[in-house]
Amino acid sequence: MVRKRWKELDGTVFRVFEQFPQDVIQKRRRLVPKMKDARRQGKRAYLAYDTLYIDGVPQRA
Repeated sequence: MVRKRWKELDGTVFRVFEQFPQDVIQKRRRLVPKMKDARRQGKRAYLAYDTLYIDGVPQRA
């Protein structure tokens, strides 16, 4: 069984963050407002790397 080591950091001062290349960060920044708008409309929206999925349909920046 694989243990998720980052869970061992709960309750400590250490945090784990995803690190993306600068171009991916810029794409994600453009997609976040679209994601929030879709969620306000009651749709299922999430980001995966540099792609926004709204109700299972990929939306690229």
